[in-house]
Amino acid sequence: LGVALLRFWLGGLARAVARTARPGLGAFERGFAAFAQRYHGWLEASLERPGRVLASSAVALALTVLAAAALPRDLLPDVDQGAFTVRLEMPEGTALEATEAEAAAVEAALLADPDVEAVFSRVGRDARAYAQGEEATGLHTATLQVRLRPHARTEEVAARVRALQERLSGATLAVETGQATALGTILGGAEADIAVRVRSEDLEVAHQVAEAVQARLAALPSLGNVRVGTERGQPQVHVEIDRTACASYGVDPRRVAGVIDRAMRGEVATEFVDFDRKIDIVVRYPRELRYARETLERLRVDGVPVTELVHIRDALGPAEVHREDQGRVVPVYADVVRGGLDAAIDGVRAALADLPPSRQVRWDVGGENEEMRRSFRDLTFAFALALLLVYMILAAQFESFVQPLTILTAVPLALVGAVLALLLTGQGLNTMSLIGAVILVGIVVNDAIVKVDFINQARGRGEDLRAAILEAGRVRLRPIVMTTLTTVLGLLPMALGIGRGSDLRAPLAIAVIGGLLVATALTLIVVPVVYQTIERLRPGAAER
Repeated sequence: LGVALLRFWLGGLARAVARTARPGLGAFERGFAAFAQRYHGWLEASLERPGRVLASSAVALALTVLAAAALPRDLLPDVDQGAFTVRLEMPEGTALEATEAEAAAVEAALLADPDVEAVFSRVGRDARAYAQGEEATGLHTATLQVRLRPHARTEEVAARVRALQERLSGATLAVETGQATALGTILGGAEADIAVRVRSEDLEVAHQVAEAVQARLAALPSLGNVRVGTERGQPQVHVEIDRTACASYGVDPRRVAGVIDRAMRGEVATEFVDFDRKIDIVVRYPRELRYARETLERLRVDGVPVTELVHIRDALGPAEVHREDQGRVVPVYADVVRGGLDAAIDGVRAALADLPPSRQVRWDVGGENEEMRRSFRDLTFAFALALLLVYMILAAQFESFVQPLTILTAVPLALVGAVLALLLTGQGLNTMSLIGAVILVGIVVNDAIVKVDFINQARGRGEDLRAAILEAGRVRLRPIVMTTLTTVLGLLPMALGIGRGSDLRAPLAIAVIGGLLVATALTLIVVPVVYQTIERLRPGAAER
């Protein structure tokens, strides 16, 4: 009984679906029949004029190369992750308490924004970032991680946050929206889109050149968030013992150093014993006196003023020293806010063209650009390897070295569609779109394989070349079109970019959809024309 009821319900449901879909299916059949009739006319006309078809295909491929050269290039597409970072930098030497108060004011302003969901603040030196060699941090810096509410646009919120700079006195506010995705981290994404590394063994000269580079990059409209990646240094007081003066006064230089050390750091006078613990008791000046230069100048050593025995000067001590390739480096970071990374690199080189390197200092442009070139080179190798593997498989399948070349003509036709789709959707060349191009190598040849194999079978039955091509176009048109449509519809949700982080996947789907549609449309015409041309050039092929 249960099985009978299930059959009854499913049968009724199937009949209802059939009645509902019958008008649409009928319209599709009529449309497809009209398209098939026109296609056969186009195919016959193309076979009559193979020179025009091949020339048009070559022109389309050449225009594709020019269009691909004009596309913006990046390592990965820009992804709105719903979060960004705000870096606050106070004047060097600012106390931690003052930095914390300023960071609290910025945090309150951020939380007042209706699109901000949460803010995580970190004030002072980040030991983990320091150990990993990332951007400089210190007592005068603060980092705020901002998380946005769903459906909020990161760039819009970041623009409002940048306006907070006008309310800050003596502090610098930098907003970083290009946070690396997990894939970007795996691929080796750099700290910033662009990094100009200034190299010199003299840190003072390197910092001066780095500040000049920062000023020039900040003037470029395509760049934003330009900053020097190394602290200039913390204010210090350098004390140099004058040995000649010590000798004239009869004072041991070691005694001078000991007096100054005890005055600034204190001295352990005794120990406090608490059962099994010993606690040092340190005698030293109060905090306000220990960090004052006047205290140092009032010291005496055996009745001699310390100012007569030492040279005291103010200086900036390096807070950190970055080294690459056994040389000191001061990096200048910048993020691309307009245009592609490749165009921004050209703009940076032009802006720094009149800043020639010298024996004392030199610079080079790196950052994400280096990883982009490395990734593009690897993907180009993968594309060539995919072509080779497909050719080897086809050569073994068809037992011919020529017919696989006919089938592989679908690959450049697919590249025409991929570049056209990226151009129309405003996307650029990046790792994801190039992965889509590699995928196309294995997809677009399927339709050509079906067509060429049917032509070979028809010719094996005794049909002549032209009749076999026309019959293949008639019989194999529907399977080719349906296969393409199902693949395109399956990739459509990914191409539409639905959901947070979908911008990362969209270029791959767009490249595959565009390449598949154009390759299918051109394969129906170009591959038969190429097959006919090659077979006519082979001695005795037409008679066989």
